[in-house]
Amino acid sequence: MLLIRSAPEKMLLEFLEILRGIQPEAGVTLLCHAGRELEGCESLIYPHQGFFRPENVNTRKLKSAHFELAAVPYATERRFHPAYYNVDSIAQASGADRVVLFYRDGRALPADKEFFELKRLRVVEPYLERKRQALAEIAAFTGEELSLVEEKCDLAGLEAVRLWSAADPRSEEEVRRYYTSHDFYIYELMKTEYNGDREELVDSVLEECAPGEKVLDYGAGVGIFSIPLAARGAEVTHLDLPGPLFEFARSRFASRGLPVRLLACEREEPLTGSYDTIVSIFVVEHLLDPERTLRHLSRHITREGKLLLAVDFEEQRCGDEPLPLHLAPLTAERYYSFMRELGLELVRRRGRLDVFRRKA
Repeated sequence: MLLIRSAPEKMLLEFLEILRGIQPEAGVTLLCHAGRELEGCESLIYPHQGFFRPENVNTRKLKSAHFELAAVPYATERRFHPAYYNVDSIAQASGADRVVLFYRDGRALPADKEFFELKRLRVVEPYLERKRQALAEIAAFTGEELSLVEEKCDLAGLEAVRLWSAADPRSEEEVRRYYTSHDFYIYELMKTEYNGDREELVDSVLEECAPGEKVLDYGAGVGIFSIPLAARGAEVTHLDLPGPLFEFARSRFASRGLPVRLLACEREEPLTGSYDTIVSIFVVEHLLDPERTLRHLSRHITREGKLLLAVDFEEQRCGDEPLPLHLAPLTAERYYSFMRELGLELVRRRGRLDVFRRKA
């Protein structure tokens, strides 16, 4: 069997445990980067940094092994996640008799030629067009070659962790300096956008915000939410730390002709006015004092206003996934308890989006 290491170690070990329970003598060849080998598997080392690409794999060698099965782990619950199209291609090119995809939620899905063709037409081709446009937008801002932009997007998450480990920020000033002096988040968040990783959240936020409402996007990044909100007619304030990311977002609004107000966060409690809706998606877990920020946000929604939050809790992470630079991780229990202490009521959930209002 060919196993491609395209997911955290925990997922692979769980899969191998199930496999060996069914076929104890099954031989496994692991296609992986150097240093990512697993005990009990024969290793086939991928010779390049970054994401797997079929052009960098010796497919003749794969075919000569006559694999009965090629297994592709998806570190997601999205069945047709477009970003895995390269490992899909490697699995198909391996010549294995069968291909199976398995997912973070424990489900598995057999995939044949018709499956991959349907995915290509419905998911991969639109994804590649989004990616092309995103890379061009970054390149226009930075002046870099498209190939370099793509490489930086591929490696942005690892670069963030590397820079964080080197800086080892402990104080608010050091954390602020880390985020304002580097540009890796431009690449990481644009990758998030063209991967479609926030599509469901964007749809949910748009359903909660009516045209004409005053909306604050707190920790707004590249404008994944600010742009569609403004395009739908909301009166949007885009707030983030000053620096390369902030200026890139400014360029995105200008190129689209969107009248978004930009607010640079120069202090820990930057708000003065009130908003009909405040949106903050996967932000508070990156702060030294998330409870202070939540309290601050709660004071700046109107009496009938809403606070829309998504929080990445540590217990939702998987195995050896790179640390997301969480400083004071909240547990779900403490988060919901604290929101009640603030006098806010959870009125509904839309997937990972929590919708809070003041208690009547």
